[in-house]
Amino acid sequence: MITSLFRTAALIILLISFAIDSSVSAQTAAPFATWVDTMDVYARTSFLPAKKYNWTWQNAALLNAVIAKYESAKPAQQAEYLAYVKDAMAKTYSFANGQKPNAVASGLGMAFLYRITKEEKYKKKCDKIYSDYLRNKRTKEGAVSHIALFTELWDDTVFMVGEFLISMYLATGEEKYIEDLVLQLSLHRDKLQVVEWGLWVHGWDKADWGHCLFCSQVHWSKNKDHRSAEMWGRGNGWVIVTLSDALKALPANHPHYAKLSGYLNEMLMRLPELQDRKTGHWYQLPVRNNDPDNFIESSCTAMFGYGITTALRLGIVAGEKFENSAALAYTGLRQHSISSTPDNLLTTQNICSATCIGDKKYYFKRKVQKGKAYGLGSFIKFGLAYETYKGWRN
Repeated sequence: MITSLFRTAALIILLISFAIDSSVSAQTAAPFATWVDTMDVYARTSFLPAKKYNWTWQNAALLNAVIAKYESAKPAQQAEYLAYVKDAMAKTYSFANGQKPNAVASGLGMAFLYRITKEEKYKKKCDKIYSDYLRNKRTKEGAVSHIALFTELWDDTVFMVGEFLISMYLATGEEKYIEDLVLQLSLHRDKLQVVEWGLWVHGWDKADWGHCLFCSQVHWSKNKDHRSAEMWGRGNGWVIVTLSDALKALPANHPHYAKLSGYLNEMLMRLPELQDRKTGHWYQLPVRNNDPDNFIESSCTAMFGYGITTALRLGIVAGEKFENSAALAYTGLRQHSISSTPDNLLTTQNICSATCIGDKKYYFKRKVQKGKAYGLGSFIKFGLAYETYKGWRN
């Protein structure tokens, strides 16, 4: 009975998407299949045209979704996505670098272009980014520090460097990129995981120096473990997306596949019980879902939904608990966190602004915004993956 209700709800939302998107398609060159396509057009034409692309982690999160759209498109439709990535990378080619983890992130675009075109200029730039990356500050074990002035491990770093490493593996077939990815995942997990939940705290600091770099709170790591106290939603989402993309890239018989699938499984296992049943969302601080100061956060919801959907497709998780959770996230985002734009397209809402590390009150006081490149990117990746998994796309 419950499964039937979820299927009905998903169908209703899909039909609503068709109705809304059909009204948009009359004003554009091509019809849209679902809200994912409508949002994709907004992201690439209004929010972040390729000519406005900057070499930032925010834009890299959206670029990652554009590449996912390329991979799923029919050959005749792939050209527009390839052109977007080419134009974005051309705009940033001269200053593309990997001098810090957040800068490494956009390198996924260069690696993608080398894989598709085999043009040497992209390989040359990829090698430069990777060379920069190897010089990033690290712990004695080899974990990459999120910042250069202090030795800090953040879960964000896993995505920023991980997606580039995955893209380089796909482009070259060289195992060194996967070996480095697995090293980063393992070392970060060692410092950040909370075993009870399977989720990770936001950060670890080698030593508390009383610093407040950019937007972090002073003394966030002043405790015996030198790590933050909170498991932030989007921070965990970065890890879940990276694990999901890594597992999609690897053959099932790869030596590291079992380890990475185990990492993903442990992070997903308790997510359904933390999901808000009314909105289908997870919260800014997921394990504090009953705190009255907490709020639903849509970017982590999309990221968690993407991870669950990928794990279902790969057979890493199974059963109604996860099927229902993915369906609830998909319909919940459409109902509560997608709104129309002035040009009759679709954008995101309930997005936590860019966030550093602090205590519980710090996360609860973060601004909630519309749009954001990482919001659009996470929605598109999840929506595309879910619709493909359900067979709504051919």
